[in-house]
Amino acid sequence: MKWLRALLVAAYPFGIYFGLRWLEPRTLALAFGALLVLRIALRSPASRGELRRLLWPVLLVAAVLGATFAWNEGRALLFAPAGVNVALLVAFGRTLRRGPSMIETFARIQHPDLTPEEVRHCRVFTGVWCGFFFVNAAVCAALALYGDIALWTLHTGLLSYGFIGLLLAAEFIVRSWRFSRNAGGIVDRVLRRNRPEVRRSG
Repeated sequence: MKWLRALLVAAYPFGIYFGLRWLEPRTLALAFGALLVLRIALRSPASRGELRRLLWPVLLVAAVLGATFAWNEGRALLFAPAGVNVALLVAFGRTLRRGPSMIETFARIQHPDLTPEEVRHCRVFTGVWCGFFFVNAAVCAALALYGDIALWTLHTGLLSYGFIGLLLAAEFIVRSWRFSRNAGGIVDRVLRRNRPEVRRSG
């Protein structure tokens, strides 16, 4: 069911783009509200804890849909991606103050025995994600206020996911280069000669 949940998220910008052409904003908000409830219901019991950590994005989307339903204003629907990015910025940023960082929490699911260097790495990249969410929220909000809906759809439906993919790939490469957590893999073999400890020993 993970692919279905991912599809529901990815479909939002395109659903808004095409839906506003044929449906009242109130009807569209009701439809996406039903999909949001469906997405939450499809989560396994084991992943409900993760949902609690990311509760604010869900609440902000629900607030946007509720406001749209109440006032029947279509442009309000365009602010959902900006709200989600702000909520993620807050969620990630709070972990930098209180610890452990968000990336460390995710990393320990796969590798509970993180070294102090890896913990610092996770903290740095949590800060990088905060910067991304800040910039992306600003861009999404600006497009919702002043941009053409086609440009808003392009950014929120395609470009944002491309930037997320690049950031994930960059973090994976840096982690593999510094810590060799994927020993024996293709990335590990490519980066092996350029690791800091290899250069120092040479």
